[in-house]
Amino acid sequence: MNQPASDESIKITRRELINSGIKIGAGLALLHQFPGMVRPVFGAVRESRQTVDRFQASYPRLDEYIARHMSEVGAPGMTVALADRNGLLRSSQYGFADVKAGVRVGPQTLFEIGSISKSFVAIAVLQLAEEGKLDLHKPVTNYLPWLKIESKYAPFTTHHLLSHTSGLSGVPLLMRVAATTLRAGFEPGSSWVYSNIGYVLLGLLIETVDKKPFAEAMRQRVFTPLGMNSSAPVISNEIRERLAVGYGPLQSDRPFSLRGKLGEAPWIEVPEAAGSIAATASDMGNYLQMLLNYGAGPKGRVLSEKSFELFTRPVIKSPFRGEDASYAYGLWVSNTNGHTLLRHTGGMVAFSSVMYADVTDGLAAFASVNVARLPGGYRPIPVVRYALALLSAASRGQELPAPPPPLPAPTIVKNASDYSGTFTLRSSSNDKKLVLASAGDQLILEHAGSRVVLEQAGRDSFLVKHPDFELFTLGFGREKDIVVEAFHGASWWTNERYSGPQKFDYPKDWDAYTGHFHSDSPWYGSGRVVIRKGELLINGELPLAPVEANVFRPAGDPSDADRIIFDTFANGQAMRLNYSGIEFFRAFTP
Repeated sequence: MNQPASDESIKITRRELINSGIKIGAGLALLHQFPGMVRPVFGAVRESRQTVDRFQASYPRLDEYIARHMSEVGAPGMTVALADRNGLLRSSQYGFADVKAGVRVGPQTLFEIGSISKSFVAIAVLQLAEEGKLDLHKPVTNYLPWLKIESKYAPFTTHHLLSHTSGLSGVPLLMRVAATTLRAGFEPGSSWVYSNIGYVLLGLLIETVDKKPFAEAMRQRVFTPLGMNSSAPVISNEIRERLAVGYGPLQSDRPFSLRGKLGEAPWIEVPEAAGSIAATASDMGNYLQMLLNYGAGPKGRVLSEKSFELFTRPVIKSPFRGEDASYAYGLWVSNTNGHTLLRHTGGMVAFSSVMYADVTDGLAAFASVNVARLPGGYRPIPVVRYALALLSAASRGQELPAPPPPLPAPTIVKNASDYSGTFTLRSSSNDKKLVLASAGDQLILEHAGSRVVLEQAGRDSFLVKHPDFELFTLGFGREKDIVVEAFHGASWWTNERYSGPQKFDYPKDWDAYTGHFHSDSPWYGSGRVVIRKGELLINGELPLAPVEANVFRPAGDPSDADRIIFDTFANGQAMRLNYSGIEFFRAFTP
């Protein structure tokens, strides 16, 4: 549900397997740009009399920006909560909860908040510790004796699970994986890998120690004390009618472009504690108030001052989406320009969320949209940042800041000339060419009689809107910062500046592993295994290193937690791929 900073050394990380590699299941209904979707619709906008004059001028500015932002990213609907230490300042809703039915987002519409749920779980665990029912520094297997761990290191503790320092994999999130043998990839406490399965185990730990179902424990310990009476601790069929319909890429098995066609995402129940909460904006206002008041909610404390200090105490350095930060217990904590920020994002099969609490200013914001898997691992962070900037300026009587600039068009490539030229195909006996030209800030592929304008997907990575290139991104490699080669799936081209080897050998039994593999879970969807330049790669980007026959690990990964296993062979092809407990089966499609 968020990317681990520790994996930035490899091109596609274990967490990015979910976000950009092996993707969520296919959409059900074709959606174009949604007419009128960004007109703001306010449900219960609540402001106390004393705060109207203080913040009133900032709200129209925020509404105007949100309308533009939703149009830019193609979001169907959004819900927003603003709070200070006195409670909810404003709850506002925009766009559609159900595009097909024309139902707009309302004050009681539930949105899945994803990994923001982790801080709720941490609160319940800390309450149990404060009651003497749980020792944060004893091995988790003391409480869950059925847990099977393959490890050469010391046992991990609840503290390690809370801070993502247990050594467990960043790939699996499904509850069913918890009962399999889990692998620890490093000494607990020595490194940081964002691990959803770790928080799944914390949910099971809460059930065991509190001796009641997870949902009941969360409601009694967190939801009821905070007055979050309209929200749900577990996403189940019982609340489905109240949830916004979620959306994702219509064609979810390939790279997705900004404002591409969306479809309804598959409905799933989510019992996993790593991201099980669905909430209204107003209820999230109560939660934000508690964070700003150091554990004191509208009905009293949910955490003592001592436990709140432990809750927000930095454990290990872990950048927050590229910014300097540390991870505590279910929260990123950072000090920026003299302000202490508590933050988290959440990504679900069909929802994207973010929460910021500036405990220095005493202001906080939450936003969630009912769409996921947008380019760049999208979360509505710009909305929350601008909301806090507006509230901060208004609270000081300062001039309100201008909104963030419009998003640049994805077709703008400032260094387009780096890639222009002719590349020769090397992964085939023919000399098929890849011809690219630059025109100002545009990069153009000349292919099959067409001129296709490329869209930036990352550094040296592009989307090509042509049927021959739709399954993978088009990537480029450099020598001494000069572009010398291009990649697309199994295909490899070089230009006249390339000076490396021309041929690569690999074990021929690897041919049995290539192909399209699909998971039955919409969290993981499908992925394609190819061979290029003598390497086995998932989606043409994540290289695999052999461990033993039919077993691989992500190459360049500093953790040793993950294994990719190919088995169940028929007609000389592997029918099954198991990635750290997540099963994928061969699909007979390209």
